[in-house]
Parts: sequence; structure tokens; C-alpha cells
Amino acid sequence: MALLVSACGDKPAGDPFALPQGSDASDWPMHGYGYGEQRYSPLDEIDTQNVSELGLAFAFDDFVVRGRTHRGTQASPIMSDGTLYFTGPWSVVYAVDAKTGAPRWTYDPEVVGAWARHACCDAVNRGVALWKGVVYVATLDGWLVALDAKTGAVKWRVDTFTDRTKSYTITGAPRIAGDKIVIGNGGAEMGVRGYVTAYDAATGKPAWRFFTVPGEGPDEHPEVAMARKTWAPDARWDLGGGGTVWDSMTYDPALGLIYVGVGNGGPWPAWVRNKGKSPDNLFVSSILAIDAKTGRLKWHYQTTPGDSWDYTASQNMILADIEIGGKARQVLMQAPKNGFFYVLDRATGELLSAEKFTNVTWASHVDLKTGRPVLTGSADYSGAPKVVWPSTAGGHNWQPMAFSAQTGLVYIPTLEMPMTFTTQPGDVPLLPGANNTGAKSGPPNPEKDAALMKGLPPFTHQAVLKAWDPRAGKIAWQSEPMPWWSGGVLATSGGLIFSGSTEGALLVNDAKTGKLLKRIDTGLAIMAPPVTYAIDGQQYVAVLAGLGGAMNGRYMKGFAAHTYQNRERLLVFRLGGGAVDLPPAVEKPVPQPIATGLPTDPAILANGGKLYGQYCARCHSPKGAPNGYPNLWNMAPEVEANFDAVVLEGAFADAGMASFSDVLTPADTIAIRAYIAADRRAGPAPQGPAVQGGGH
Repeated sequence: MALLVSACGDKPAGDPFALPQGSDASDWPMHGYGYGEQRYSPLDEIDTQNVSELGLAFAFDDFVVRGRTHRGTQASPIMSDGTLYFTGPWSVVYAVDAKTGAPRWTYDPEVVGAWARHACCDAVNRGVALWKGVVYVATLDGWLVALDAKTGAVKWRVDTFTDRTKSYTITGAPRIAGDKIVIGNGGAEMGVRGYVTAYDAATGKPAWRFFTVPGEGPDEHPEVAMARKTWAPDARWDLGGGGTVWDSMTYDPALGLIYVGVGNGGPWPAWVRNKGKSPDNLFVSSILAIDAKTGRLKWHYQTTPGDSWDYTASQNMILADIEIGGKARQVLMQAPKNGFFYVLDRATGELLSAEKFTNVTWASHVDLKTGRPVLTGSADYSGAPKVVWPSTAGGHNWQPMAFSAQTGLVYIPTLEMPMTFTTQPGDVPLLPGANNTGAKSGPPNPEKDAALMKGLPPFTHQAVLKAWDPRAGKIAWQSEPMPWWSGGVLATSGGLIFSGSTEGALLVNDAKTGKLLKRIDTGLAIMAPPVTYAIDGQQYVAVLAGLGGAMNGRYMKGFAAHTYQNRERLLVFRLGGGAVDLPPAVEKPVPQPIATGLPTDPAILANGGKLYGQYCARCHSPKGAPNGYPNLWNMAPEVEANFDAVVLEGAFADAGMASFSDVLTPADTIAIRAYIAADRRAGPAPQGPAVQGGGH
């Protein structure tokens, strides 16, 4: 087929799927391609008949790396006027020639390295926004920065955080909404209160701020007062409440609405947040439709009332015009963590459909009349441990799904695993710079937890790409199981679906049948979503590669990082391209001696283990299981000798290892070292899957 280059921007100005003025189908000018964020491109030079000829056009490797930790890439690149704009770890922005990969400029916001301690899931970033010659990036440590698209020069810079004593972070991409730039933040488990803010795109002047949950003080706007009625009067406001807007937002210019996906509560269990009660807790785990001009709420829909399982509604939202029940509807579609696929009228918020796209046991179904899930009771872990589907990683996490206008199907990168939940015993104190979930969670053991798993779906720990029919509310096809975690999705009118896998491959499936048509080995996990664009009649597919985020804390079975050295990389493909040069092989580390002269008293070891779990295990995997951070179970003598310089004095703060002197003492660090040494002497333990909620 010929390369399609019709200008989507020629649609009427009110069309929510038009591209920004000055863009056409050859570009990828917005986070999800166009305003509808469908991640569907009409380009069709690469199609089902010739995709076997796809190969590497060029690679870009010159990323900023601090210390020894490679933190992975999660951004969706923007392509406009022959330039690719994307981010890497530490919120660094890169602009390169989209045809050759030659660097044009780099902007390093010089994020405070110690701020990584505040991040639940690594110092990653999901990309920039581009509008009227300005590139916008939001940094890990809370700054929204406007850059000249031609030169990278800073035009303005504004602090988006309301309280820098709290563990707020930003890893998401900002969105354009009319003449405003909108950004949220993360940190629900870290003790923060969620909000989203709009700024004047030209000046950076604040326009409005919407708080998603109530707080201890007076209500800032009417919606907070409304939400407060759904919280206990004596709720644990000291724990923040959560409800962070850490990723997805979508704008409909025709309706003038910015749709905001709200995250989980903090801490997780509703009965902990509300001192024994379990109210709905608006606007936790909700979709909000906010007037982009005024910041006032038009409508809201809560996917998981009283969420107690980290079932965020922060996953990407797609706008489309489809037929539901024989009637043409303007819809918003989302597959949040909780396992149901929602179709809502995007003008009114009316629930049109909610069907399970994966295993779900916490609710039997969603009542279409009330819009509420019907709880099974099998997921209430307030009194005893329970195994629940899906896990805290969700049936679908931050990796964007795509909608094909050609097939009418939505392509969901699905995660399939249950999780055991247990309420944290006793009081739940606020631990600064640490996860404050109020619950213990982890994958069940099919043998040891057989009684808890009775009557539930068989245990799986896998990723699956699913094609979902939103009209029929059912699966059209699904791929073969892949290693845990997944990559975002791109659909094209060439009849193709592009996605990545953690086993180190770019995968291309037939959009209609699901048949795997092409696999390109990269040696690097691909979590980021691919994009496509065309220059001089040549179509390209670009994707960022490299493992990071929550998955940097433990390499799962099948991860490419077990075999190849993990790195950050941009890979760009075209027809007639070459092979990808694979990264160097992982080198087996030299075993280091176990430290001696440390305490062996059981009480000290127990305290060391507790402190390790609270402050270290979020990054450094217990038992030295393979991961992306320094292995504390194989510390060299010089590291042992300088342990306090690192942990208490912040010797490696610039590389992300902050000082913990505010919560740990020299006696505590001795206890942690003693615990590690004793555990090493006890020998290795079987390594099972370890899963974090993923990606804030």
C-alpha cells in the first residue's frame, strides 16, 4: 500500500481527534498521537505483507547515567518537524534528528539526586508535551519546565509542589488542554495528598488546582467538600490520603474537558485510612472530567469505591466515537488496574459497559444501573489474609493500550497474577521516605497457600497482549503468554500492532488475527510504547528500551537483563533496516567475603531485618536476587567500611542513594549489616516473584 499522508489536522477545529495545528499524519505530535490518545497512526507503508523487512534504522545511546544504576526508559517520544523529543531517567530531555538520530540538543534539569528516595518506583519519566514551538517536561523533583523546541533553552520554570517536606514526585508526562499545560504527581504510598494543576502554557502562571482527596485543613474548593462526605470524619489525614494523578490525562477540545485518572488511596486499606470504617473515599481510584478553563468538576466516575488493593484508575484513557447498543456514542475507554474494561459517555460520565478483561475475584460484576461493583467478599482482608485477583500491579498498569480505527479493537498489555493481602498489624505510623501501604502483599505460593487459593483461577505470573472488542465487551484474540510485565502498544493502518516485551524484543502482531508477524531481538526489555512517523515518504517506528521503574527492584524470570547488561536506548526501525546490535553479556560478579565482627544477637538481627524491609528492600532486592541496584548481599570490603558514609552521610546522593540519617542511626546501620551478614551465612533461599504496584 502507499504511504498515507492525509492531514488529520484538516479536520474541524472542534474534532477531539484532530492533531494540533500545523501537524499531519506523518508526525507523532502528542503523547498518544492525537487528542483522543488512541495511539493509532494512519501511516501504512509498513504493513502485514512487508513487515518481515523491518530492521534498525539507527540507535541513540547517549543517555545521562548517574552512578552505576541504569534506570530504564518509559517515555513516549514526540516527533514534529523532523525532530524526535523524548526523556530518559532523571527527567533529562533529548532532541535528535528523527531520520538519523544525530543529537540536536539535550536539557538536563539537574534533578536533586537525593529526591529519588521519595520515588516509589525509580527516577523514570514518561515523556514531554509539545505545543506551539515549546517543549514541556515535568521533573522528578517537581518542576514544570518550558523549553524552546529549536534550541532547548529554558523559557520558564515553575515549582508544582505544594509541600516539599512530603514525598511528592513526578514521573508522568504533562498534557496540553487548550491554552493550559496540566500536570499531576505521585507518592500515594509515601504519605502525600493528591492534586492536579493547570498552568498558562505561555507564561507558566498557575491557572487552577484540583485536590483529589480531602485533607486536614479547610476545603479548597466545592469538590473537596463533596468528597469529604465519603471519608470518615477522623480519617488518617496524617497519612496523606493518596489519590495522586501520577500518569494518565486526556483532553477533549470539543467538550473542553480534561479527563484525569486518579490513583489509589494512602494507605491501601480503606479501614486503615478511615480508622476501622470503609467508605467510598472520593476521588480515590476515579476518573474525573474537569473543565479545562475553570478547573471545576463536570462529572466523575469511581471505578473502585473504597479501594483497598492499589487499584488505581491512572491507566491511559482513550477517546473514541463508537456504536454501543445500536447507538453512536462519544466514549471514554479505560482498562484500569482493577480488571474491568470501562466504556463511559465522555460528555456525561454515564457508564455504558464494564466487563472483565482478565481474572477478577474482588467483584463479581459491575451493576450498570448504579455504576458500582458488586463485591464478592472474598477480597476483604481486614480480618485475615486473602488471595485476590488482580495483583497490586493490576490487570493493566501504566503501559498504554491502543485503539485501532481500522479494526475497532482495543489492544491491552495485560498482566495476570493474583496477590496475597494482609492488613499491617497494630498502628500504622508515617515512615518518611518509605512505603506506607498499611498492608503486606506478595504473590501467593500455590502449594503453601492452597487453602487461600481454593476456588480461585489457577496461579499464573505472565503478561498477555489482548485484543478487546469494546462493543461486544469481550476478547477478540490474545497472544501467547510472555514473561511478567509488558510494553505499551501502537496500532497502525498497516494492519499492525507493535509492542515490546521484557524478554528483550519488539513484537509485531496482525491487528485482526493476533498472529505474530515479526520479532526483533533487542537484548533490552521494552516497556515504553512504540510510536511511528514518516519523513520523506519513509515510515519509521521508534521505541525506547531498557528495564527500569518498579521492575528494577527484582529481575523476573525471562527478563533480558539476566542475560544482557541493562542500558537505556532509543531504537528506530524502517523497512530495509539492519540488525540490532545486542548489549554486552552480563558478567558474573566476583563473590565477596562475608563481613565479620558484627553482632549476632537475635534481637539485633531481627531489628536489622525490619529496618531493611522498611528502608532498603524497595530498591535493593533481599537475598541478593538479581536486580538493577548494587547487590548488598555481595558488598566488597571497601563498601562495608564506608557503609555509613553512603547510608547516613549521602556520599552517593547525586546518583540517587540519599542519606537516611533522619530515620536511621549508626546502631541501626550496624543492625542492617549484621542482618545481611547473618542471612548470607544462612545460605540462599528460593527466589519467587516479587511484585510492586508499579510505576507512580
